[in-house]
Amino acid sequence: MPGQKVAPVVDMTLDQALPDVRNLAGRKANAFVRRCQLATHEREDVESQLVLTFIARWPKFDRERASVRTFASRLMDRELTSILRYRLAQGRQPCELPVPDAGPTPASVHQFRVDVERALASLPEVVRETASALSWFSAIEAAVAVGCSRQMISRRKRQIRDALIAAGITGNYFLRRGAWS
Repeated sequence: MPGQKVAPVVDMTLDQALPDVRNLAGRKANAFVRRCQLATHEREDVESQLVLTFIARWPKFDRERASVRTFASRLMDRELTSILRYRLAQGRQPCELPVPDAGPTPASVHQFRVDVERALASLPEVVRETASALSWFSAIEAAVAVGCSRQMISRRKRQIRDALIAAGITGNYFLRRGAWS
């Protein structure tokens, strides 16, 4: 309007802009974490990243082109897009599948059989027959094959287990001998 004085645009310093920028970053981080279903503890990290992005780009701010709030909002939106792209790209990265162990060597399997035969040699014949039946059948089927009750199979299994443990044959038999490496 003619004759009316226009107030000069005051240059804003970074320190003056930061309170509003932090507020904006907090609101954008909250919305981003909720929308992307991230853990709530990640909100502070996202907010900090947004503020740091603003601070790093502050020298590029041109008050003739946009307000501080618009400048900050656009920067933060781009940064949130970058964060989201990075997270999605991480999910698409090929991950290394675990390499299965080669298993025991034929020599260690042979040694295992020898050790089992030695451990069971001191047991009564009927218990050795039960052990053989249990290597092929379930406990119920072994009871039928050997001709005894399931309770008797349970007692014999305890005898077999005790004999194997006494001979050093446990669940980590092959690991102790290093055959899995």
